[in-house]
Amino acid sequence: MHWRAAVKIAYDGRNFMGSQRQPDLPTVESEVISALTRIGAITSPDESRFGFASRTDKGVSALGNVVAFDTEFRKEYLLQALNATSENVHYHALAEVPETFYPRYAKKRWYRYVLPERNKDEELLRACAHLFEGTHDFTRFCRPDGKNAVKNVEKIEIEHRNGAYIIDIYSREFLRNMIRRMIAAIEDVSLGHTDIGDVKQALEGKDKTFGLAPPEPLTLMDVIYDFEFQKEDPDSLVKKLNSCQDDVLCRVEFLDSLLNRENYIR
Repeated sequence: MHWRAAVKIAYDGRNFMGSQRQPDLPTVESEVISALTRIGAITSPDESRFGFASRTDKGVSALGNVVAFDTEFRKEYLLQALNATSENVHYHALAEVPETFYPRYAKKRWYRYVLPERNKDEELLRACAHLFEGTHDFTRFCRPDGKNAVKNVEKIEIEHRNGAYIIDIYSREFLRNMIRRMIAAIEDVSLGHTDIGDVKQALEGKDKTFGLAPPEPLTLMDVIYDFEFQKEDPDSLVKKLNSCQDDVLCRVEFLDSLLNRENYIR
């Protein structure tokens, strides 16, 4: 039976050169399409009307990005088959959507940036972050591509835990590099390298630019629509995630030993 699928995917951005297909380079899109083709869920991206919800740059991870495609694959076996076939992309929720559904037209996007607390003034950090809430012209905080740079940031939430500031940013859509430039400005202000007035002036259109924060601490947490996804934990997904968790535990032990090497090295 022919139907249109929307699938939530997660991936560690360090494994890819970005989400969009690039010739002879590992990307999220190319791995997803390859997996769908290998299991026989699609024959080609064009024929299946394959679409991606949000573009992520090299190094940026995702917990809830979304892909959509037409298929005749049995719904109850789709995520199990994809997780068994795809190594670095994890497929964890599914919805049957109307034929007209295109994943880029989302209700809201939620990104999270993890910023280490070292030497930062928390009061300045929070004050600068909240400057970005509301509707602004983000021309000074994005990579120019001809798009309308006036966007509305619904809210920014900040939690201080485990030696870091967890910065959650919500908007219907973001411009390219927008979040990483916002974070660069927030960090500069919190370190005393830039005055908060400079950020205000940039939002007012003054000729002031900021750097680009590293991509690795940035994660696309979720893409939200007017419908719910059915979450699944097929055996093939659990097996992959357990393996990833074991690897992380080993790396944490290695780094802890390195930081405390006086206890181990003679």
